[in-house]
Amino acid sequence: MNPSDLVITGVGMVSSIGIGRDLFAQSLLTGRSGLMLMEDIDTLSDEQKSTDYVVRRYRYCDGEVRLDPRTAVTAPIVDFDAKQFVKPRKALKVMCREIQTGYAASQLAVHDAGLDHYLPAELEADPDYRHGGKISSDRIGTVFGSEMLYGPPAELSDAFAACIDEQGNVDTTPFGAAAMRGITPLWMLKYLPNMPACHYGIVINAHGPNNTITVGDTSGPAAFIEGCGYLRRDIADVMVVSAVGSRLNATRALFTEDQPLASVCDPIAWASRPHAKDADGFVRGEAAGSLVLETSESARLRDRKPIATVCGAASRFVPSISFKTNERTAEIRPDAGRGSTAAIVTAIQGAMQQAGITGEQVGAIVGHAFGDPIIDACEREAIHQIAPNVPVTFPAGLIGHTSAASGMMVLLAACICVQSQQVPPVPHAALCEEGLNVSDRARPLEKPYVIAIAHTSPGNATAVVLK
Repeated sequence: MNPSDLVITGVGMVSSIGIGRDLFAQSLLTGRSGLMLMEDIDTLSDEQKSTDYVVRRYRYCDGEVRLDPRTAVTAPIVDFDAKQFVKPRKALKVMCREIQTGYAASQLAVHDAGLDHYLPAELEADPDYRHGGKISSDRIGTVFGSEMLYGPPAELSDAFAACIDEQGNVDTTPFGAAAMRGITPLWMLKYLPNMPACHYGIVINAHGPNNTITVGDTSGPAAFIEGCGYLRRDIADVMVVSAVGSRLNATRALFTEDQPLASVCDPIAWASRPHAKDADGFVRGEAAGSLVLETSESARLRDRKPIATVCGAASRFVPSISFKTNERTAEIRPDAGRGSTAAIVTAIQGAMQQAGITGEQVGAIVGHAFGDPIIDACEREAIHQIAPNVPVTFPAGLIGHTSAASGMMVLLAACICVQSQQVPPVPHAALCEEGLNVSDRARPLEKPYVIAIAHTSPGNATAVVLK
């Protein structure tokens, strides 16, 4: 099977710039940002005001409480109601927010692909299911990109309180017993990284390949590459490939970052400005993205026009300096050592070689850059080496850093680029480093191939070529 025998027939997104393909595409192509000040909390739903969201918006400084400029800007998903997507609704009791958004994005992708009629799959399906029957259960699978999923600190507040004696001293000995008494027996099911794939696999009755990939920002594209492998090995006809992530969760925010946070700026929409000369960090975001991947024969037999053809994909690892030395820092300095240009270059080369194309045939590159000037510089150098004059865009400028979903959002943005035949704008293009072919307006896609790249601080990188 050739790489071009695989096609994408449906996409679904739950993001700060839109839920569903139409809204996401409209925002992407017009440069509408999903960033907002957390001071605008009244615009969010009651669920979004909960402790699941970043609570460190303020800090104590010089005798008074002040807004913390490092955590004041975020890119939350608004107008999301999980009850519109999750069936049966009782399943919501064992779904944290990330599982809910991942489920919803998958549902949207399946609907976008026109698969509603064929699902849930059946064990004894008609082999010619594409002409009125159901999909055979063993010919459809789910593979998701995910990460550690965290509950809000308040869920364990009683257990924490049990560790403080009357004198205010902390003794952690009672924590385990107190936590076991105070949490629901189903608590862990809400936060297992493989539960998004599990829940959606159950609802569509998928008995084919099922897996969860957790490799940071490249989790989504890595899941996509694995899904391609299942189809090439003829152990499935259809794969639902998704990824979900969040950097808004309060517990997640307490962990030490190895990347800097962006400061408040005017306009707020430009707080996330990848490749900008004055970029100072990333904006916390959240998202879930999904696509339906199938063989071209499968799409043809059910008269489904593909959104994009998969021409090549590659994953590479070349350790960054910080990974090799185990000296991780969020400081912005030349020797910080985050990111790996070599990994990005070799991933792009591998995907292009599989696709059988050169840089002259590429119409656009959708980058993963998110505002960390150290990591962004690695991506910029890789682009200069492979395709220096190709138009570039980067969705993180509109949706912030969405953690394990970030690579998938890049891949979905590439799908929109292919389908619309436009290169999305970069609103802060005037601020970008010299040498990048960026524009603050949407441009025609003048060449047929689009490359989506994603990469991590330790040195993993993926590249996917679509047509």
